[in-house]
Amino acid sequence: MTKWLLYIGICLGAFIVNACTEATDAIEPAEADKVMLQLQLTLPVNEASRATEWTTEEGTAYENYIDFTDEDKYRIYFFDNNNKYIARFTPSDVVMSETNNYVLYSVEGEVPEALISASKIVSFKVMILGNWDEYKDDELTTATNLEGICSAEWATFDYSKDFELAPDKDLIPFYGIHEYQNVAFEYGEITRLEESVTLLRAMAKVEVILKTEDMSFSEVSIHGYNKQGYCAPSDVDSQEDYDQDNEKLDLHLVNNGENDEDATSNTCSFLCVKEESGEETWVAYLPEYKNVGDKTKDAYIEVRFDIQTETDKKDFVIHFADDQTDIENTSFDITRNHLYRFNVTIAPKGNLAVEVNDWENVFNNDFIF
Repeated sequence: MTKWLLYIGICLGAFIVNACTEATDAIEPAEADKVMLQLQLTLPVNEASRATEWTTEEGTAYENYIDFTDEDKYRIYFFDNNNKYIARFTPSDVVMSETNNYVLYSVEGEVPEALISASKIVSFKVMILGNWDEYKDDELTTATNLEGICSAEWATFDYSKDFELAPDKDLIPFYGIHEYQNVAFEYGEITRLEESVTLLRAMAKVEVILKTEDMSFSEVSIHGYNKQGYCAPSDVDSQEDYDQDNEKLDLHLVNNGENDEDATSNTCSFLCVKEESGEETWVAYLPEYKNVGDKTKDAYIEVRFDIQTETDKKDFVIHFADDQTDIENTSFDITRNHLYRFNVTIAPKGNLAVEVNDWENVFNNDFIF
């Protein structure tokens, strides 16, 4: 399966010049005894989510949301090219503006002395963390490496069947890393980095879309999920490690690379939404899950139609597999930052046809229950 292609780009520099003009002008010039760094942070607006009406209320899905105006909600760290911690970057000014497609943040702060070399020409990495439950700044030293943060006990998030995507409830954790070579710093000047940091979501999104008119699901549920996940992937210390052309990242599971012991007994319901097209869509956000290997531990989706009676015990099952008739050989893991879309139609003879859409490619699967 390929990546969830709705990604967050954090642009360090003039990424969208016209849209950023007002925000950039609002930043004060650097003082003579300071070295300043300016970052343009951009969050693309999810147009599909904007057009979504939840069954309980109307609003935007916060799949791309980080509150950059609250420094407790995110961290920006500097690392050297050997992945050793240098210092934290704390912005002193944040100016927000908005366009039709982007929410833009112009962020400026003083460069820590620990980052500035004698020559003032520096190579370094920028790490971005967002929506983590906690940040252990007091535990970070020059001996701390990137992986030490990504795999720390505190670098996890809890997940429950009551997960609800909203700023005052639950949000998706993010991680991003980017390296910069030969950056020049000058006292009294503002350095503007021009390349972007792409953030990876720590969760996957699963959609079940009913394509048949005059039909409706009464319930859609996932059977099998982990109650914890890592906020960051493992062994990702460069933007090249999660290039959009790669097939997928390796799973980073809290339980020593395995699912929770009781993961298969965990169930939760999808949330029903209505798209502008009128299609009934059910959505769930899930931590990573190992689905390839022991088939007795596979996660699967159950759907039930509203025309089914209480005496009708039969639920329809959708597997996380490219070919629903060859689950053994075509199953795939539930991986962070991926979108898994299942389009369901009812054939004339009552057969259920499931189309598995992984965003870039479409796999057509017809099978009879």
